[in-house]
Amino acid sequence: MVSAEQGECASGVNARADRAVINLATSQIHRFEKSMKPRSLAHRAPLLGLVVAWGTGSALTHTGTVTAGATFWACMALTCLALAWIGRKQRILCAIGIGFALTCAGALRTDQRQQRLAAWDELGLPPREARLVLRIERLFAPPEADEARISGLAEIVRSEPHLADLAGQRIQFSTTWRSDSGKALRGVEFTALGLLEPVPRHPPAGSFTRYLADSGVNFSLRRARLLDTPTEAGPWTRFCDVAGMRLEKILRHGLQDNERAANLYVAMLLGRKQELSVEQTDWFIRSGTMHLFAISGLHIAGIAVALQTLLTLARVHKFAGFIAGTALLWIYVDITGGAPSAVRAFWMVTCLWASRQFRTPGNSLAALATSALGILIVDPHQLFSASFQMSYGIVAALLFYGVPLQEKWLEAWKPWASLPKISWTWRQHTTEGLGRSILGLVALGLAATLISTPATLGFFGLLAPGGFFVNLVLIPASTLVLFAGVAALLTGLLGLTPLTLIFNHAAALVLVAMESVVGWSLKLPVTSWPAAFTIPTLASLATVLMLSMLAAGYIRGWRNRDGGYWAPYAALGLMLVLGVKAVSVATP
Repeated sequence: MVSAEQGECASGVNARADRAVINLATSQIHRFEKSMKPRSLAHRAPLLGLVVAWGTGSALTHTGTVTAGATFWACMALTCLALAWIGRKQRILCAIGIGFALTCAGALRTDQRQQRLAAWDELGLPPREARLVLRIERLFAPPEADEARISGLAEIVRSEPHLADLAGQRIQFSTTWRSDSGKALRGVEFTALGLLEPVPRHPPAGSFTRYLADSGVNFSLRRARLLDTPTEAGPWTRFCDVAGMRLEKILRHGLQDNERAANLYVAMLLGRKQELSVEQTDWFIRSGTMHLFAISGLHIAGIAVALQTLLTLARVHKFAGFIAGTALLWIYVDITGGAPSAVRAFWMVTCLWASRQFRTPGNSLAALATSALGILIVDPHQLFSASFQMSYGIVAALLFYGVPLQEKWLEAWKPWASLPKISWTWRQHTTEGLGRSILGLVALGLAATLISTPATLGFFGLLAPGGFFVNLVLIPASTLVLFAGVAALLTGLLGLTPLTLIFNHAAALVLVAMESVVGWSLKLPVTSWPAAFTIPTLASLATVLMLSMLAAGYIRGWRNRDGGYWAPYAALGLMLVLGVKAVSVATP
């Protein structure tokens, strides 16, 4: 028989053994959790390496670092592919071969797209009078007066016999446009007589000719005058123009007494930055918030979410909803003018939608890489534009740096962890939610600043440290404006005018507050000031370095022994101290 004391002793031993097992299991779970990567660090994007290789080839051709013809690049690409095939059993050798093949293919595609005429470059031919037939691709600003001038980009359709080699070239034009000539729209063809001038291959940094060269434009037609009646635009272009005017009328409904806010509203929802006054444009550029008025990922994502919500509420089949949503989103992009930034954002959203629709292992990083590769194959010159570098660079920074940092901070933000949430007061719930929102915004803002700082210095000659704090306020506010604008457009198209009026006034109220914040911030001396890199090429090198560090940190899991999340800011600070100078601006 077992005594009572022996039974109690045995039960005590068993209890201690149970506690030891529980403690061991808990420690093993904690070790396992620490060894696991956060979800944001587990994404794969195989196409990202191909984007880097293709972009490297484009840069080699565009900058003239390697001067070789199309035949050379084609032969090199085929040779590298053959080597990759031969070494296909060796993963590293095969990857190197494919990478070099993509580099050569990018250089070849850029050379084909650029279409530089050797005779004009070698002989240095002077400007001359020329009569050209042009097809409008994009307008910088529409005419407003009865006898006005328009400017934009076009394709040369026909020219005089002695200039026959110009056919197919892209050209920047500035010409008169009479009120009785019809509306200047994309696809319209017209004949103009003006001063034809070649665009230098390597113009000075920061100049308008540099923008043209980076866009793949080889010629400029200045001081031109219209010679005949232009052709009529196509049916789709006319539909987009009428639809755009209809949407603008809806957005301006009820805001006739507040023209300034209405112009901001139209600029933000439809991308019509020409509606902004000179003062407004200057304010938003100096505060680093001009990106809010370009149709970009923020706008397209908002429209996409609204469309997806409506199609879901209408119980549309998933595949049919994907097709309808994509088509409607493209119509919106085309109505707003088909700006390159809007097209890029459309493809990013479409790639993400497609991965979910077809149940492929997609993620935001893979969608970003897929859309970037597609855009660069179609038009390699977009790589050298400010909008491409800032939009793709900032989104990449958000995914590489911002989202992991946000997850880390939110994991550490656990107020009142010892209390069950069900017993929290409303103040505790509010504090916890507000803290999560602020930490998330700060993490994403820090990520965007790593790319926007060198890009803003290089393209706009501004250093705007205060823009970080202004964006923390304006980006959430702009989201409210976007959702109010989408609601106003939907209710306006459905004929629900009273609701449209409510949404428009709500958006105008937020816009007035946003403009007041920008105006107040510019009174502070630390918001922004003119500055530039001591060597212009440092801007591109700084952007490449930042992206490389962000990608490396992402791959290695942002380990503390590698510098953690502080390393990119240490490198950026060193570049700003050693490579940036203040620029004096002459006052008129």
